[in-house]
Amino acid sequence: MSPIAHSLVLVGAALRMWAAGYIGPAARKHEFHAKYKIINGPYRLLKHPLYMGNFFLVLGVIILFNPPQWLGLVYLGIFIVMYTLISLSEKQYLGKKPERRAEYKLTNLRGELSTLIVLGVIYSVYLLMRWAA
Repeated sequence: MSPIAHSLVLVGAALRMWAAGYIGPAARKHEFHAKYKIINGPYRLLKHPLYMGNFFLVLGVIILFNPPQWLGLVYLGIFIVMYTLISLSEKQYLGKKPERRAEYKLTNLRGELSTLIVLGVIYSVYLLMRWAA
């Protein structure tokens, strides 16, 4: 078992939960709907904490499954290009929005249930592969 991979997945999930508690359901939309820029919580430290959480999750899963190096680099490259484009688009969208402090709410984490389900499936497959080997 790779403690680094598990640590990255844990950090990624925690960062997503922290950020989602502030941003709420807007984090699950396919279009930008924000009325303001959040300036507290993880948004005080990082411009895109949800995306950084996703990065740690993806990196941890890549390390966990240990694919051929070229494939891991392709996955990582696609992720970086995709999220760079999304970040640039979001920056442009939020550019003139007013800043506001948001309140952390546990109810905002409902959308993160799908993240936890996907992680459960990933770890189930991982454990089955280890058991079968």
